[in-house]
Amino acid sequence: MKNTLVTLLALIAGVFSASALDIPKGTFYFDNSLTQYSIVKFVFGSYSNPESYVMTMTNEGDNLWSITIPETVPGMYRYCFAETSLADGLYNETFPNLKDRISNVLGEKRTITCELSIPVGWTYTPTSGDNWASGIWKNPDSEKAYSTTLPVMFINTDGGVAITSKDEYVYAEYYIDNMGIEGIDNVGSEDAPELMQIRGRGNYTWSSFDKKPYRLKLDSKKPLLGMKRNKHWALMTNADDNLGGLRNTVGYELSRMMGLAWTPSQEPVEVVLNGDYIGLYMLTEIPRVEPDRVNISEQADYETSPFIVSGGWLVEIDNYHEEEQVRTVEGNGKSIYSTYKSPEHLSDQQRTYLTGLINTANAAIYVNDKTNDLWEQYIDPDTLACFYIVQELLDDTESFHGSCYWHKDNGNDTKIMFGPVWDFGNVYHRGIGRFIWDRPAFNQTWIGEIAKFPHFQEIVRKHWYRFVRYHYAKMDSFIDSFIDQTYHAAMCDASRWPQYGNADIINDRNTFKNNFNSKYQWLLEQWGEPTFVTGDVNGDGMVTSVDVTIIYDILLGSIIPDEELSIAADVNGDGTITATDITIIYDILLGTNIPPEPETGIIINVQCETAPFLYSWIYRNGQNHVLNGNWPGTQMTETRTTSDGITWWTHRFDVEFDAINIILNAGSSQHQTGNIEGLEPGNHYFIYDGNKTYEDVTEQY
Repeated sequence: MKNTLVTLLALIAGVFSASALDIPKGTFYFDNSLTQYSIVKFVFGSYSNPESYVMTMTNEGDNLWSITIPETVPGMYRYCFAETSLADGLYNETFPNLKDRISNVLGEKRTITCELSIPVGWTYTPTSGDNWASGIWKNPDSEKAYSTTLPVMFINTDGGVAITSKDEYVYAEYYIDNMGIEGIDNVGSEDAPELMQIRGRGNYTWSSFDKKPYRLKLDSKKPLLGMKRNKHWALMTNADDNLGGLRNTVGYELSRMMGLAWTPSQEPVEVVLNGDYIGLYMLTEIPRVEPDRVNISEQADYETSPFIVSGGWLVEIDNYHEEEQVRTVEGNGKSIYSTYKSPEHLSDQQRTYLTGLINTANAAIYVNDKTNDLWEQYIDPDTLACFYIVQELLDDTESFHGSCYWHKDNGNDTKIMFGPVWDFGNVYHRGIGRFIWDRPAFNQTWIGEIAKFPHFQEIVRKHWYRFVRYHYAKMDSFIDSFIDQTYHAAMCDASRWPQYGNADIINDRNTFKNNFNSKYQWLLEQWGEPTFVTGDVNGDGMVTSVDVTIIYDILLGSIIPDEELSIAADVNGDGTITATDITIIYDILLGTNIPPEPETGIIINVQCETAPFLYSWIYRNGQNHVLNGNWPGTQMTETRTTSDGITWWTHRFDVEFDAINIILNAGSSQHQTGNIEGLEPGNHYFIYDGNKTYEDVTEQY
């Protein structure tokens, strides 16, 4: 059997894409105590490639079945466990078809589809005995409770005392075991722990959950889990996040994509406190005025000099009454609670300055003439636009109400800079189809009024187009990577905290993705999609000598391009920045050899008597993601006329998809074509009868 298995695995190793999930080398197990299959077979394959495989597992007794993979097989992508009469071997059909044949044709039992990495030595345990049973991977070393797939932070307070206060630190020892994970260093050890202090933190999360968040102050600066050296950290619980811990995670990543000056880093870690496993946490940098965090000048508490009190300031627009606050009234009559984080204690001069700054900015915002941009003298509009887009993409209805930070450097000519981002606890708690400042559940300080300024709207669109062009396509894989990283620890956390844990983290991830993509599509409808000009390196909408100079500076090494500039400067799209890119721009400027504008995106052209409806979607990680509205999609309104004089209904998808799938219809399921799949970038032409029949005539054009 082993030789046969090796041969078959070697055969299929070249079939699957290396970009998909791998079967790891080693042994893993299936717990059959709930399902009670008479035989257990491991079924796996690709979502789209027509190759799948069935392998019989070995009965180890006591309802435990095993399978040993002698060599890692790349590209497994999907798998399930089944009680099936299908023989072992390779099948020329996709995994979805094969699993559906087991359930719907043969009428046999199987577990639900799984798509995350298999921990060697772990056991898959279904959560019910029914067909289509879902399940989780479990650590066989149950007394440890933690997963061993993430670093573990061990904390022991002096005398084992409980942590009961948000104000008073408790002395403690700690060490971090990297659990053999590459790229993460151990910190201390059980025999030689490091020193720290620990206390509670948070407001709602501290008072409302048994799983508590903590504030850490280390005895000396440490680069914990690969992050920058510091003494000050937070252990965030995600107890209020039922979307797989993605709320803060994606919010922070969006902040980095939008280019905000500093975004907190965070890394997942499992925590054992005084010998008790307390679950999966996010070890997180906290907002502080420091060179590696909020990098502004720091003013002392009780400062009185008029030359110094202008900054630096680190302030939180708060939703709680705190002792250290400045309280003012917004132009709409709502209260603004400004909790100052740095400095922590104010002189009369500092309090007067901060109060005056907030009131002056507020007065400039609440003017009748929205062409008057005086407010931009006090608040940086570009930073605010980037901060706002992050909140809008996540539909964070509490974003300008609580945990909303801004900072200001020293000097009367410096401005309020929104950021860093922090708490995304109220993400996706309502319907998607409106702006966060439209009928909010909480007062959104300033942003609803600022959104009325036409110039601010222009700035928002500028940064929105940048996100659409350079970053949106990366979000799906980023989300999957985080869930893959934390999946097994989340299962352990769910066992420890069943009232909070993400027991079905795959469903939670899919729910998050659906919300995110729905809000993204809605914002595309509101703010539009970007258009790009070949050779426009600096993004000002024109091709000029400045664009040539930028590429020269990159080639000379005087400019180190970031990700966005690297893409823009690669004018011919060959993946490198060379003199050829300069030549193309020169030819454009000279009016010679002007390269044709490439057909960006995917363009659907339909010849039909009346405007058809277009429904479209893509496949990503086994899920369908709708592109232009739920069924029946969007009715086509734009037209184009080809050189032969024929007029076509047309729709362009400018975002860079590898391929999309569509259905043409007349607004109902009774008048629709079948699936038209795998449409790649370029023009596609169809003749549609308005009922169920279509003809693909792309090759004629």
